[in-house]
Amino acid sequence: MSEAETQTHSETDKQVAAPSAETNLTIGEVAQRTGVNPVTLRAWERRYGLLIPGRTGKGHRLYSERDVSRIRDIQSWLARGVAIGKVKPLLEKPGEPAPAEDSWAQLVADTLAIIERLSPAELERHLEQLLSAYPLPLLLDRWLAPLQRKLSRQHRFGNSVTQALFWRHLNELLAVNLRAARRNRKRGPAIGRLLLLTFPGSEQAVFAQLFEAALTDLGFEVIGLAPEVELGELAFAEKSLHIDGVLCYSHHALPMAILGSGLERARRGLRGPLWFAGGFVELQQRDLRRLTQSGSNRLLSGNSTEVLQQLREQFS
Repeated sequence: MSEAETQTHSETDKQVAAPSAETNLTIGEVAQRTGVNPVTLRAWERRYGLLIPGRTGKGHRLYSERDVSRIRDIQSWLARGVAIGKVKPLLEKPGEPAPAEDSWAQLVADTLAIIERLSPAELERHLEQLLSAYPLPLLLDRWLAPLQRKLSRQHRFGNSVTQALFWRHLNELLAVNLRAARRNRKRGPAIGRLLLLTFPGSEQAVFAQLFEAALTDLGFEVIGLAPEVELGELAFAEKSLHIDGVLCYSHHALPMAILGSGLERARRGLRGPLWFAGGFVELQQRDLRRLTQSGSNRLLSGNSTEVLQQLREQFS
């Protein structure tokens, strides 16, 4: 292609890309601004008609500040329990009252029923739809956490098989999701580089993987450490990998041996901040406060959306 042709294509892109002066955000930039990954943004556009982004001459999506505001409105309705398929009328009629039902409770019930039917193909379709339609922080708090509590109280014959199948399928799909999030993140500069420390357990791994994907969607570069890592060697990892902060994440309460000498030893060797997030922050707040009495170490409390916002503010 000649230089003149290249310039013509570039000018055409600019003309199509900017139907208004404010329509200039790429899908990756919007994902980092809102925490809603590109797969979900595309699903909201194609499947639910919730977004109509602009396009460049080459077909790349471009979003405006008005689109970002609309995405935040969608997130707000979802957080209030409105099903994704019922959000559009509420956006178009701002005064419309929200439906009374809690769609999250229904999603949990639907998932439990599918798990019990022991149908791998149906389970995979169901999980794929959830992961594409809903923001990951909301899925973690409003779907996965209550689902895990219900599963833990089931003791019928065959539950070990059905639940093992569920956790395996979800883990595999989240691994694919995380790889996609990492590819998208590499298209722009990282907010910061985090070392994510997780702890043993198959369920723990799924919660941590979902949280890591949410962090990556926001623009963090996340390096995860296996639960088997020696806590006394975190300082070595911090220095060698040029880490901006270490994040300990656990959905469940941790043994006192880890909370005591293990994390205390790790804290003393670190130069940067040490943060704590996940369900164990509320469960073991008193013990964790000992580890945050000095420096920039912090407990990140609240729901997953709030925790992610607190982390982002550390780098603003």
